Amino acid sequence: MKFKLIAFDMDGTLVEETSCWGIIHREFGVEDQASGNLEDWKQGRIDYPEFMRRDIKLWGSPPPISQIEEILSNFNLAPNARGVVSELKERGYEVAIITGGLDILADKIAQELKIPHVLANGLEVDEEDYLTGEGIFRVDPLRKYEALEGLTDELGVSMKECVGVGDSEYDVSLLEHVGMGVAIGDSDELTKVADVVIEDFKDFDLLLNYL
Repeated sequence: MKFKLIAFDMDGTLVEETSCWGIIHREFGVEDQASGNLEDWKQGRIDYPEFMRRDIKLWGSPPPISQIEEILSNFNLAPNARGVVSELKERGYEVAIITGGLDILADKIAQELKIPHVLANGLEVDEEDYLTGEGIFRVDPLRKYEALEGLTDELGVSMKECVGVGDSEYDVSLLEHVGMGVAIGDSDELTKVADVVIEDFKDFDLLLNYL
């Protein structure tokens, strides 16, 4: 089948950092408390909007969005990510980022790599650009395929004409619902459902061989 759209996860896939939320938590010194919120969400005790709300609350007095932008301004692109995305676009593929992470970072990466489609969660701000404490929920990390379905409808592409690329358990649903699933790294949950496994970031460009 000829594929038409390549959908990339962000954290741990297009960038080396495995969690943009984690980067912020480290900056505020609240990693331990945040791990409890994550466990509550993974166990189904809270939904994802509540998870975001609790994580944001850990950052204390609502910071300006500019502070979060500064925290997320330094990131490391995955080796060969720039060349791979450029080659995909030259070959005529649509390219998208689909992440349960934050649009602040996703938009930066999209701008850097010239990726036209971004599906990510956000942070609500007030009229003075301070966080309100609420998240903007767009992508359920465990149901990323639902976000992708909205984009495929918009572009007139079927899910089977898509390739999903990710690195963790949060990408399982994405890989299960597309025409070809590509796992980056060695996540047991993900490699079980992947059609292609690329074991190391350094070999990111091997993706091109399977298209």
